[in-house]
Amino acid sequence: MSAKTSPARRAAFMAAVAETGNRTLAAERAKVSASWVTLHRKTDPAFRAELDAALASARARLTAQRGGAAGMTPAAGWRALAGEELVVRGGNGRRTQIARARLRQWTPRIEARFLAALAGCCNVRAACAAVGLSVASAYNHRARWAAFAQGWDEALAVGYERIEGALLAAGCAMLELSRAGGGGPDADRGASAARELGEIAPELLISGMTVDAALQLLWLHRQQVRGAGGAPGARPRARDTNAVYARLERQLDRFDRQRARKAAGRADAAADRRGIAHGAAVVRGLGSGAARGDRPPEV
Repeated sequence: MSAKTSPARRAAFMAAVAETGNRTLAAERAKVSASWVTLHRKTDPAFRAELDAALASARARLTAQRGGAAGMTPAAGWRALAGEELVVRGGNGRRTQIARARLRQWTPRIEARFLAALAGCCNVRAACAAVGLSVASAYNHRARWAAFAQGWDEALAVGYERIEGALLAAGCAMLELSRAGGGGPDADRGASAARELGEIAPELLISGMTVDAALQLLWLHRQQVRGAGGAPGARPRARDTNAVYARLERQLDRFDRQRARKAAGRADAAADRRGIAHGAAVVRGLGSGAARGDRPPEV
């Protein structure tokens, strides 16, 4: 056996096959030719059996990896080969293996860029535009890779909270501006709020996002992130008219009780102020008549 096909080289080839499930990559890593692999597979039954076992082992491990946290990210020693990015590829009837990433294909780096963009804007279409891939391919990739789907959900939650916080901060800044409209001590706070609003706006207007678009995104993702309402596009359930009226009546009763409590509180406050004024007048020796505004009797 020549140096090119030494037992050590053959063992290196089989180890690479067991790690990648890809005969071509394994041959390149072991420095053997594809024709050598084909020849030995045809003429050497022991070689063929060992190769088939290594392929089956790799595919079983990589298929199980598809549903785990690693997703399509290869092992540490197989992230790239000859300067080209490698990914775990397969599914839909195709064998799962480590292979070279194709042009306009989802890769771990593109996944990371997409998730970062999604966490920034909470907009799937804008995140897809940022990585140059279609929305349909993003949803297909999500359906096939559990780790990517989990990262997607986490990025949506981050983006949702970011937009929600920016809207609240912008609203508070506008409130400070309205309070400072008449001048006075609120003017400095109003100017500070204006600067704050100017700092918030570039963060909020991601990819031309307006306040209306931000509110629309919050509405679209509220069911997934907050568990509130129904999924977008779902048909609303028919409601019982009597139940709706009963709920409205309960809300009106609650409103009447709140209004009554506020009126009672104002009456109590007025009575307290009258009592305090009367007590102050008595302490000054002016009597109850002075509390009513009468002049004290002359001696």
